[in-house]
Amino acid sequence: MFELELLARVALAGALSAVVGLEREYHGRPAGLRTHLLVAVGAALVMVTFEGARVLIAAGGVFSDGAQVDPGRLAAGIITGIGFLGAGTILRVGDWVRGLTTAASIWFVAALGIAAGEGLYVLAIGATAIGFMVLTVVSRLEHHLPTTVYHRISLYVRPEERDAVRSLFLERCTRHQIRPLLTSWESSIVSGQVVMRYRVRHRGELELDDFANELSLLRGVLEVKAEL
Repeated sequence: MFELELLARVALAGALSAVVGLEREYHGRPAGLRTHLLVAVGAALVMVTFEGARVLIAAGGVFSDGAQVDPGRLAAGIITGIGFLGAGTILRVGDWVRGLTTAASIWFVAALGIAAGEGLYVLAIGATAIGFMVLTVVSRLEHHLPTTVYHRISLYVRPEERDAVRSLFLERCTRHQIRPLLTSWESSIVSGQVVMRYRVRHRGELELDDFANELSLLRGVLEVKAEL
């Protein structure tokens, strides 16, 4: 009967992690329902296995006298191992990073598995509710908050117009409340162009294509490249 109770803890960990996994699966994230289920069930299984070991030790079973099991060290080992799995979901392309929330959710369901495996049912269920709210309600709230956004803009200009273009560009940035930072300046004798590369940041919405079109109309500008 004791092992059935332990199995119930593992099942609870799977059920709670499914709530988080379904939300990630719905949004097409690299780690979906199955990954979250396996992480939480595996974490819970480790914890209940050694819970059973403690009972056997107390009963003078198969373990030798003086053997000890430290749940805290087990939990630390689980969290450390899950960190490698979560890191595999993070993708970075230039300044664009994706997968941080999914990596955090994997770490989170591991913690759910630990709590359920230790028999802390109220804590595990309550934490699941909080985590689900973070992934849904807070996610919607983020879309209404003005955040700082970064872009890269390259201006290809005629050499004789470079100073004038730079002044006009800075004036346009001020008008749109954009903060520019010049990252490189290249002058090509072969192409007869000067390339000014900027890293710009702003808060709130910015129609990048409209801003790029506006810059392309400046006198002396031959080409504009704008990147996220």
